[in-house]
Amino acid sequence: MDQNILGIIIGFVFVFAMIFIATVIQKLFKLSNDFSRKIIHITVGNWIFAAIFYFTEWYYAIVGPVAFVLINLLSYNFKIFQAMELEEKNPGTIYYPISLTVCTIFTFSGKPFLALPFLGIMAMTWGDGMAAVIGKKFPIKQIRAGKSVGGSGAFFIFTMIFSVVYLLAVGSTYSYGTIIMISLVTAIVGVFIELFSPKNTDNLTVPLVIGVIGFLISV
Repeated sequence: MDQNILGIIIGFVFVFAMIFIATVIQKLFKLSNDFSRKIIHITVGNWIFAAIFYFTEWYYAIVGPVAFVLINLLSYNFKIFQAMELEEKNPGTIYYPISLTVCTIFTFSGKPFLALPFLGIMAMTWGDGMAAVIGKKFPIKQIRAGKSVGGSGAFFIFTMIFSVVYLLAVGSTYSYGTIIMISLVTAIVGVFIELFSPKNTDNLTVPLVIGVIGFLISV
């Protein structure tokens, strides 16, 4: 089987498995939709590790993300996946695969691939995801509505860590020092984007700004 087709199949299996696991955890421990939504938010973005390994062309790589723009739009309107929908309407689940689609196109526009655009996805999944979880648990010093030092600190730490992990995992040719510097800059830029993004738009602003910067640096 062609590795691109295999990558598409694995991608769908992975995402639906994460949604299923989050749903089971939610029901088993009687957790809120907001918590299960964050589990999905953080885990699904790790699809990029498989994407780098399996895909060779952007038009294969975007099949999954584009499909989930439509699937999430349906779920947003009809609450198909309860585990990732909130009582208050929040289009973040639609913005998420839109950003993933754009960053995927940037990444696979080069041969064999451009590593930096996917840093936007690491910032969105781990940075923004953990900022929401930890910021709610430890709302240390509110900076502005819904934003705290605790959340921004978590964003910085997790974006920094997983940017390093990602760049090492995909076999980038950067030196260790350069990887740390790139990850540090990504985390700092991401914190400020997340901090000043309009409400419910950070699933667009964070990954797209970092993704565009990563793409422009790479080409």
